[in-house]
Order: sequence, then structure tokens, then C-alpha cells
Amino acid sequence: MPWSVGIRFSHAALQALADDHGVDLLHIKGPAVDDSLGGATRQSIDADVLVRPSHVERLIAAMHEHGWRTQYRFEDGSAFEHASTLVHPFLAPVDVHRRFPGIDGESAAAFERLWVDRSNTDLAGMPCAVPSLAAQRLVLIVHATRAGDLNHPDIQRSWRDATDDERRSVTDLAGEIGAGLALAAGTGTLHEHVGERGYDLWRVLSTGESSRAQLWMARIRAAPTRRAGVRTAVRLVVPNRHRMETTLGRPPTRGEVAAAYAHSARRGAREVTRMLGSAVRTRRRP
Repeated sequence: MPWSVGIRFSHAALQALADDHGVDLLHIKGPAVDDSLGGATRQSIDADVLVRPSHVERLIAAMHEHGWRTQYRFEDGSAFEHASTLVHPFLAPVDVHRRFPGIDGESAAAFERLWVDRSNTDLAGMPCAVPSLAAQRLVLIVHATRAGDLNHPDIQRSWRDATDDERRSVTDLAGEIGAGLALAAGTGTLHEHVGERGYDLWRVLSTGESSRAQLWMARIRAAPTRRAGVRTAVRLVVPNRHRMETTLGRPPTRGEVAAAYAHSARRGAREVTRMLGSAVRTRRRP
């Protein structure tokens, strides 16, 4: 079965589970995208769904009952801890999103705002709920921006080729759900937000910054509370045992964990030294 077909079947299977278990979810990215934004030709490696936060545990439990297995927990993914990856013996993997990076508004309220404007699209013969066209544009722009690809076709189609009214709809929606900063980073107006929490993070993300130290510091500064900042700092430095177990296919040994800690420490030291050297050279310039 072609991979693209398997992804559509995964979308359909999740919609069937959602219907059976009273779960609200929106199909995002990949084949769920409107054809006007390139949906018919998109290549994906998995199916993506955004779930009402209060329904996430219910959906994952239902998936476990129907042959799905959690490969990566929310804590094992990106620093945003936004998605959990589940796999199935016969279907394409699924990323279950409990939030979408760049949408900083309260998760339940943001989902409800997207939910009220939903429509349906056919995926593998199943009517699947998808966000409005404005919301799809916003999700595609923010996703490409987070990847540091400001020349991505998604930004071209979703923003640069859009009409003034279409851009206004995206901007208004971003303001309602707390995605204004991420949208600004993707559309060339981030300079208007200097000093705001999260500015540094979206500056380094949108420019494809490769320095782990710069990203580490930006993520800490973007944390909403000091406690969250400390948790982020520790999480980005300490090796993830669950990811190691998934990669190795077995629990890591003490020696392997110790080696991972040592590697992380050496890499961090190199990055900090490089960052400090860059700062010194910048100060010395006339």
C-alpha cells in the first residue's frame, strides 16, 4: 500500500475512533490541507491531528485498545512537548497534538476557537473534521517558521499569494488564539515585537539557528514562569531515557546513560564557548 494511502487510512481510522468515543479532533497538515494550499500534492511521513485537550487521554486509550502503541510520549518529543507519536502494525504513524507550537493562547480556548469554524473533508472515504481555511493557512505558516524555512512553499501559498482579506482573516485569528508572535516571525514583522516574551525564541527558530546554546537560552526565556524555565533547562540537557530505549530497542545500560550524559555535557560546553566567543568578537567590532 502506498505510504500516502496509509496516511489517509490513519486519518480515517482516527476519525472513526473519535466518533465512537466522543472525541473532538481536527485533522491538520498533510492530506487534510485544502487543495488550494497544495493539499492534493503534499508528502507526509505521518498523520497529524489536533485534539481537544480534555479528550486527549480518552483518544489515546481508545487507540491503545485498537492496536496502536505509544512510540514517543509528549515528554519525549520537541521542547514544546506538544505531540505524542503512536504507531500501528498496519497503518501509518500518527502524531496526536494536545497543542500546536506557536499557538500560545490557553489550549482549551484555542482549540474551541478552531473547532467552531471547522468543516469536513473526505479522507479515505471518511468525513474528517478540519480547521477553517484561515486556520489552515496559519498552521502551515507557523509550522514552516518553526522549522526555520521562511522560503517554504507553504508560506508562499498561505501568505504571500493570499489576498488582503485572506491575510486579514489569518492575522485576526492569530490574535484571538495567541499566535501573533509566530505569525509575525513567518511574515517578516517580528521586529515589531522586540521585548515580548517569546521574541528571542521565534527569532532563532525562524532563522534556522543551529546553535543549541542559543536555542536553549531562548526556550528558557520564553517559558511563562521561572519554574517552567528551570524545567525546560533541565529537560533540554538531561538525556531522555525513553527515547534511548525506543532507539535501542531495549532499556539503556548504566554505561550508555553515563555516556549520553557525558556527550551532552561536552556538546553543551562547546556551544557555550562558541556563543561566548561570538559575543566577544561582536563587542570588539568598531
